[in-house]
Amino acid sequence: MFIVTLHSALPATDGAPDWVHLVPAGTFSGADGRGPYRVRDAAAVIRQSMAAARLPIDENHAIDIKAPKGEPSPARGWIVEMQERSDGIWGRVEWTEAGRAMVAGKDYRGISPAISRAADGEIVAVLRASLTNTPNLTQLATLHHRSDSMNFLEQLRKLYGLADTVAEADVLAAVTAQKTAVDTHASQLAAIRAAAGLAADVAPDGIVTELQARQSTGDQAAAQLRSTVVDLQTQLTTLQADTAKREAARVIDEAIAAGKVGLVPLREHYIERHMADPAAVMKEIGAMVSLHASGRVIPSKPANGEVVLSAEEERTCELMGIDLKAYAEQRKALKMEVL
Repeated sequence: MFIVTLHSALPATDGAPDWVHLVPAGTFSGADGRGPYRVRDAAAVIRQSMAAARLPIDENHAIDIKAPKGEPSPARGWIVEMQERSDGIWGRVEWTEAGRAMVAGKDYRGISPAISRAADGEIVAVLRASLTNTPNLTQLATLHHRSDSMNFLEQLRKLYGLADTVAEADVLAAVTAQKTAVDTHASQLAAIRAAAGLAADVAPDGIVTELQARQSTGDQAAAQLRSTVVDLQTQLTTLQADTAKREAARVIDEAIAAGKVGLVPLREHYIERHMADPAAVMKEIGAMVSLHASGRVIPSKPANGEVVLSAEEERTCELMGIDLKAYAEQRKALKMEVL
């Protein structure tokens, strides 16, 4: 196994970048002619590299040059996470206060990773990295040249209301969540269009307009139906009243024909009462006396030329408020005979 130090440029931000480009993708060589190097399995490189959990970033490879001499070699940041991307392996950095100030103040313009490689140039692991001004890997993003990808990342942070310090992975998570919500909304609209029998290209506003129009039509139909029901109810009530009146008139007229006393002058009164309470009226008619017996008038037998009223006649006169003497005189004038 061999240890090699390479030099790459840091991505540009207004401050210190959260992520730094450590190793290019595929096969590459350094500007000084060393190489070629290759990354066959980026995931394996990341696993091997992060076995140490945190990888230091120093200045100008002080850990490899000065530390063995007992000279200071402080870390200016720590690589705490790695990611495989289309352009290679990136590392997320937790900068020390001094390291962040150095990068933000443009004291350094690049990163030099120290890598472990096999004899054939295959990269096995990233061991650490250093801030440098002499980057050897020109394939990587520069520290003070703002790339389109970084501009886009900043635009995404602003679009989603995220702080400038939010890591790229969190920005991508926000974008993914938004896309999921959009896809779900599109699926729901498609289901609504299908249920409503609308074309697949009808816009949301068109869906709302169509459904509102259908609701209005439905309201009109409901109003018409309610009006029809009211009309039918009115007709039914009228029919029931007419039927009840005809039945009442039939009952009262039959009672009058049967000779029930007192119904003739109160015919309409008894008809209205029968319509309201047939049972009560029938009970009252049943208690009334009748002037007929088998269709004939039965007179009282005269005595000494006087008319003797029957008990029924006296009861009838009492109910009708007729003077018994006056009624007897009328009977006498009728000259009825007993057959």
